[in-house]
Amino acid sequence: MISRGEYHFYLYFPEGAEQMGAYFASRLPGVGKVPWFICETLSCLFDDLGEINPDYPGFKKMSEHFVLSMFGSDGQPVGFCVFIPERLDLVQIDIILIKKELRERGLGRLLLGYLEQALEQGTILYVRQVTNTGRKFFTRCGFARDVQLFKVLNHNNRLLKEKTCYTPAVYACV
Repeated sequence: MISRGEYHFYLYFPEGAEQMGAYFASRLPGVGKVPWFICETLSCLFDDLGEINPDYPGFKKMSEHFVLSMFGSDGQPVGFCVFIPERLDLVQIDIILIKKELRERGLGRLLLGYLEQALEQGTILYVRQVTNTGRKFFTRCGFARDVQLFKVLNHNNRLLKEKTCYTPAVYACV
């Protein structure tokens, strides 16, 4: 069984997000803070992206988001997770990637589980774009497929507040 103690975790957060970065860092036991160039170097070491398109815009925008990196006790990179906290209770997982030779060992689950420690009960984690392999991974991690926008109608949120008169349709001859 994999133990969190066998790994070291580091958090990058973008300039201007210091308050939220400090919040996450305070809730992740033993996490270290790293500057952007560490994440940039780390991401270049992952030559096999699995099903992720190498031109995926998320890679180009990593410096604008939070990056949680995971290293083995030997100092070798294991994986990273790019996430976007829209609010403290709403977090998008943008990229989660484990080195090819380390996949299928539960390390992605460990990385995601470590991030979950920083989140309050009731926080919504979601993934906007996902590959087939990613969908299976996230489903195994307890994610459910849903829609991005939804509305549960009730008396107070209807667009037309008044009951409109029903007028039967008139047939037209064409």
